[in-house]
Amino acid sequence: MAAGWAAATFVEDMTMRNDVREQFVRDMQVAGLSAGTQGQYLSSVDRFFKATWLWPEAVTEQDVQGFLIALRERDVARETFGGYRFALESLFRNTLGHDWPLFTKKNSGRRRSSGCRRC
Repeated sequence: MAAGWAAATFVEDMTMRNDVREQFVRDMQVAGLSAGTQGQYLSSVDRFFKATWLWPEAVTEQDVQGFLIALRERDVARETFGGYRFALESLFRNTLGHDWPLFTKKNSGRRRSSGCRRC
C-alpha cells in the first residue's frame, strides 16, 4: 500500500496542485473554451510542470520562455507550439495573474507577407 501512495504523490508533485487546477478549469469555462480545448490546455500545462519540476508559485517568466524556446528548438509543429503557448498564457496570465511581457510582446516569429501574391 505504501508503494502505491508514494507513486501517487510523485505523479501529483509533477503536475499542478488541485486548487490551481480547479481554478484554471473554472477560468477556461468562463472564457468559453470547449471541453476539447480545455483538455488540451490541461495536458500542455501538465507537460510543462513535468518538464520543469516547478510548483506554479515558483515558475518565472524565464522558465516559461525557456520551455517555449526548447519546443522551438525541437522544431515542433506550429499548431503544437501555439497550443502550449496559449495554454501557458491562459494559466499564468489569466489564472495566476502574471502580467509578463512574454505574453504581451508581439510575435516576431510570424512569417510576414511580402504583399506579392505570385511570389
